[in-house]
Amino acid sequence: MAVNLSGNWRFVESENFDAFLEALGVDPAIRQVAKSASPRETIQQDGDTFNIKTIAAKTTEIKFKVGEEFEGEIQQGEVKIRPTWDGSKLRFEFDSPKGKQVQEREVRADGRLYLVLTAPDGTKSTRIFAKE
Repeated sequence: MAVNLSGNWRFVESENFDAFLEALGVDPAIRQVAKSASPRETIQQDGDTFNIKTIAAKTTEIKFKVGEEFEGEIQQGEVKIRPTWDGSKLRFEFDSPKGKQVQEREVRADGRLYLVLTAPDGTKSTRIFAKE
């Protein structure tokens, strides 16, 4: 295990989120709602076991162990998520109807949590959270 991601995290800024959502084929009206949301994440970590609760327009909660595939939900429906460590990054890979997507979470030197989202066409967005 690389780092401890535990904490209460509040959204502070986003980079390229609209382009990422557009690459996924998200309707413009839904993109507007998603862009205006200020999500919060609560991450509980015990070694490689996680509970991540995201509070936004919709509240979701996932429980998993790194290295063990689990079922998760994205806008397009249920997917099988493969969590792994990539150095200090918690990496999710899953196959969506549009193709393979990747999500990576890591705490960088500035103490903030960075969620980097990669669409199947390679479009990236970075969502940045500060610890509360």
